[in-house]
Amino acid sequence: MNGVVKKIWSDIVEIKFSKTSLPKINTLLTLHGGKTFVLVKRIIDEVTVRAIIVYSSKDISINEEVTNTKKSFLVPVGQLSKNNIYNFWGNPLIETGIKPKYVEMNSTLASTRFLDSKIEIVETGIKAIDFFMPIIKGYKLGIFGGAGVGKTVLMKEIIFNVNKKQQSTSNIFIGSGERSREAIELYDELKSSNLMENSSMYISKMNESPGARTSIVPIGLTAAEYLRDVDKEDVLLFIDNIYRFVQAENEVSASLGKKPSVGGYQSTLESDVANIEDRMFKNENGSITSFQTIFLPMDDLSDPSAVAVFNHLDGNLVLSREQTSKNIFPAFDPLASSSNSVNEKIIGKRHYDAIVETKKILKAYKDLEDVILILGFDELDKENKIIVKKALQLENFFTQNFFMTEHFTKSPGTYVPLNDTVESVIRILEGKYINQSPEIFSYVGSNLNIPTDDDLKAKVK
Repeated sequence: MNGVVKKIWSDIVEIKFSKTSLPKINTLLTLHGGKTFVLVKRIIDEVTVRAIIVYSSKDISINEEVTNTKKSFLVPVGQLSKNNIYNFWGNPLIETGIKPKYVEMNSTLASTRFLDSKIEIVETGIKAIDFFMPIIKGYKLGIFGGAGVGKTVLMKEIIFNVNKKQQSTSNIFIGSGERSREAIELYDELKSSNLMENSSMYISKMNESPGARTSIVPIGLTAAEYLRDVDKEDVLLFIDNIYRFVQAENEVSASLGKKPSVGGYQSTLESDVANIEDRMFKNENGSITSFQTIFLPMDDLSDPSAVAVFNHLDGNLVLSREQTSKNIFPAFDPLASSSNSVNEKIIGKRHYDAIVETKKILKAYKDLEDVILILGFDELDKENKIIVKKALQLENFFTQNFFMTEHFTKSPGTYVPLNDTVESVIRILEGKYINQSPEIFSYVGSNLNIPTDDDLKAKVK
């Protein structure tokens, strides 16, 4: 039996059913001939539910009939779903004539984990990431930053660079509450690079309802899990932006009348994030390696939304406004960032020691910055002068021209292999360029072709 609308407020509808036909939570209900969608979010009693409006083709009225689909969202999955963009109700935005397979949202949940002693590093060609936080298959990397520091650009660069090396992987891109322009640009760039054939995109724009913005993330995750567990593929999952998902869940929670918790966020913040994050992992079938952007309100790393996501990630890459002011791009802050892949057994002693020494020099330089501002560089002793020189050379070395920004920087993008990055950093740490200006390292690839101080002395002789 169908239900009847009894109450409406903000974006919530209260619907009455018979006892035998009461829908479950996350069931999709429709009105207006299947053109308006609402999602069950709360069961009030044995005959009443509250549902959030996901998409409304026209205004909903009291006593309107509601159809119980007895299903949640249907998600296009598998090989035939690739090479297209989908909205939250699974409709392709580009008509290709190909009919993919559909499964119900969250029907692909896998509870069994797989402990694998075989560690595979995924090279990104981005010096700051490969050096400070090597990506491992099945790993979750969070890209944190305030507005305009380059989160989406960095994510797009990762998509293209990783696909140059990882030919056998599939790409899933989830756009949760971001600009439609960015999705269109990404689609065009993937298409022109012949990467769209192995990619699918699931988009809910920032002007859509909170019900749509919360649902798009589990919809995209369902597609990723299907590729991993049924098609047995390695999946690269890109989510832009997890904060918008949290924000949408908060709007839903407020509409349902739940009391807010710390910082004005929903009381279910931790579980909302955990329900998403706990689904991305490697098992015996394949891996889901995820890259997630997280917007920081007021550039605050202690914001409750950021802390809730931090707890689930393997690596936290922080983009800093201070770095952008120095014209350092990517605006990566190595001292605020961390990764559990920085382990001698995973990356080797040479690379591990180089990371420790680099962070030590950058920390010492940060501590000296106030002294330099007050007294000047020339007042430092010889040892501190060397530390500052090395730190400036390292800061400049980790700048990089991206393929994604070629059209407005007019500088060709560079892909730097991991071994070249490590060797280049070690040469700086060993002081092989100590008599040269730090500027020579700005936006270079590796420094293996840059003559050292000894090379220059030999030329003079």
